[in-house]
Amino acid sequence: MASSTIDHIVIGAANLEKATKKVEGLLKTTFSTSGNHVSMATHNRLLKLQNSIYMEIIATDPSASFPKSCNREKRWFSLDSSKTKRRLSRAPQPLCWVVAVNNIEQSASNCGYEPGRITEMSRGDFRWKLTVPDSGELPEDGVLPVLIEWPNAKNPAEVMPKSGLILKQLLLFHPNPNSIERILSKLDISGPIGVKLGEPALQFSFEKPDGSNVLFSENCLAEV
Repeated sequence: MASSTIDHIVIGAANLEKATKKVEGLLKTTFSTSGNHVSMATHNRLLKLQNSIYMEIIATDPSASFPKSCNREKRWFSLDSSKTKRRLSRAPQPLCWVVAVNNIEQSASNCGYEPGRITEMSRGDFRWKLTVPDSGELPEDGVLPVLIEWPNAKNPAEVMPKSGLILKQLLLFHPNPNSIERILSKLDISGPIGVKLGEPALQFSFEKPDGSNVLFSENCLAEV
């Protein structure tokens, strides 16, 4: 299978504005870009990391109605699941990660798990294909990646200002880490990825411009 790269990491939120302020406070940075996904009734904030990697905070858009169809009754990224809603009611949380591939049809067929239906999406001038399960749930609770293909391999990070923030490590926890490692080896993903034994979870480790490190993990921004 052709090699792939980390495209972006995703933080889920119950309220986009409040979550953005909390994450900006933790990381000492400012999210530069915002957008809406009409077909999913969600909205987001984006921040460029190193190279073409970026960070996304995503939430359901209270001003939009989800256009249910015969193919889909749930929003993407598990945002409609009761489990995710409980998590996000406590704080912004690591939700999932997205891997850019050159041929999403081929990668989805040979990745070793069921990533979901290939869905064409757009926002402004950007067009992309993304794997979205009809159930709206995330593969292995977000431990296994969502797949994405960008025309000409250019994603929104190409036009974002540099933040100086670097993704140092994407740490994945799973009860069967060997199976996760086997799947990731099939995708041949380049990037700072680690896999450990534990309940399904993700952690994002960053280096700030001053050289200090900060960890974004489950409930790290929960109210004390």
